[in-house]
Amino acid sequence: MSITTYSNETIRNVILHCQELSNSGNHTPSGNHTPTLENITSVVSKIRALQIDTLQMVKRSHFLALWSRIGTYDDNLLNELAYGNNRKFFEYWYHAACIIPVEEFAYRIPAMKKHFRKETKRWRNWPNEKNNAKVINETLNKIKLEGPMKASDFNDTKYTPGSWWNWKPSKRALEYLNDSGMTVVVDRINFQRVYGLTELNIPEKFRDTNYTDQDCLNHDLEMSLKATGICRPSQVGNYTHTKQGLSNPIVEEMIRSGRAVEITGLDKSKKEIGLLIHKDNLHLLELAQDGVLNADKTTFLSPFDNIFWAKGRDKEIFSFTQVLECYKPKNQRKWGYFCLPILYKGTLIGRFDPKLDRKTGTMIIRSIHLEPDVIPDEQMLFEVAKSMREFLSFHDANTITFENAGNCEFRNLLQKAL
Repeated sequence: MSITTYSNETIRNVILHCQELSNSGNHTPSGNHTPTLENITSVVSKIRALQIDTLQMVKRSHFLALWSRIGTYDDNLLNELAYGNNRKFFEYWYHAACIIPVEEFAYRIPAMKKHFRKETKRWRNWPNEKNNAKVINETLNKIKLEGPMKASDFNDTKYTPGSWWNWKPSKRALEYLNDSGMTVVVDRINFQRVYGLTELNIPEKFRDTNYTDQDCLNHDLEMSLKATGICRPSQVGNYTHTKQGLSNPIVEEMIRSGRAVEITGLDKSKKEIGLLIHKDNLHLLELAQDGVLNADKTTFLSPFDNIFWAKGRDKEIFSFTQVLECYKPKNQRKWGYFCLPILYKGTLIGRFDPKLDRKTGTMIIRSIHLEPDVIPDEQMLFEVAKSMREFLSFHDANTITFENAGNCEFRNLLQKAL
C-alpha cells in the first residue's frame, strides 16, 4: 500500500488523462489540425470502446464521445474505421453495445461460443423453439449467397407483440448469428445494422485463437484498469460489465502480481479512500503531482461516456452525479431529457439539455444547470462558450436558442459570451 496520499486533483488529472480527456500528452490533434484516422484509432485503442445508443437528440453517443476527445471531425472517418474494408474496429458487446478495436475480436470468441451453444440467458430458449433453428440456417445461407443483409431485407412477419422489442424471426436470427460470431456488422444504413460473414470481414489472425474464458477475463480487467485510470478495486469490472464475483479474484491476483497497485487518494470531501491504478500508469501520478499533467480541457460529454462507467466514481471523485433522465416521466426530471455534462479544467461544473432541429440547423438548449458550488468567472465563460461554438460546428448548426429553464444567470452570461 502506498504511503503517499494523493490529492483529489491529482487523482482527477490521471483519470482524465487515461480517458483522453486531458490536453496533456494525449492523442488529440494539436493546434488547428484536423483529426485523422490515426488520431481516432489511437484514442479508441486507449479507451477501448465507444458506446452505441439509439438516442439522437444530438449526434449519437459514439460520435459524441469521440468529439469530446478530439474535437470536430468527419463522421465518415469513424464509419470507415468501423465498417470499411480495412477496418480497425468492429461492433460487439463490451460495456454495452460498443465499437471496439478489431484485435478485441479474439477475446470475444469464448463469449461468442457460449452464445452459439445457447448457454447464455439471452439465447437459452429462442433458438431451440419450433422452426427457429430453420430460420437461423436460412438467414445465414441467404447472407452467404446474396451478401450482407439488414433486417428489412427479409420479408417474414412479426411475432405477437411481447418481449424482444417485437422483433420478427429473421431479426432475432441476425442477432443470434452476430452474438455467436458467425456474422459481424459491416455497415449501418439509417442506423440499421447490415450483417456480413465474419470470415470475410475479420482478419484470420483475430479469429484463429485459443484464448480461454480465464484468459479473456484477465485481459478485459487489465485493459479496463488501464483505461479507467484510477478507481476502487470493486469498480474495475464495471468497464466491461463484469460481475464482481468474477472480477474480484482476478483483481486480487493483479494486486499480488504487482500489475495493479494500491494507492491512497482523497475523495472530493478530502476523505482518504483506497484506490487502484495499473502499474503502467504509475508514472502519471508523479507527473500530475508535479503539475506536468494538467486536466486543462473544456468539453461536453455524452451521458454514456466511458468516464462514467466506474459506478459511483462520478460522485466520489468528481462530486457530480451523472443521471440520464430520458426514461423518467417529464414531471420527475430534475435536469432534462438528455443532459450533457460540462467538463471544465478537471471539474464537472454542470450540464445542459440540447436538442438539434436538423431541418433548420438550430441547436436548442432546453435547460442549463451549474453545480451548487460553481461560481462562473470570465475564463469559465470564455472556455464554455468556445466549446459550445465547436459543438455547434460539429452538428452543422448555424443557430442556437435557449429556453427558459435551469440557471438563468449562467444562461444569460453564456448567451452574451457567444
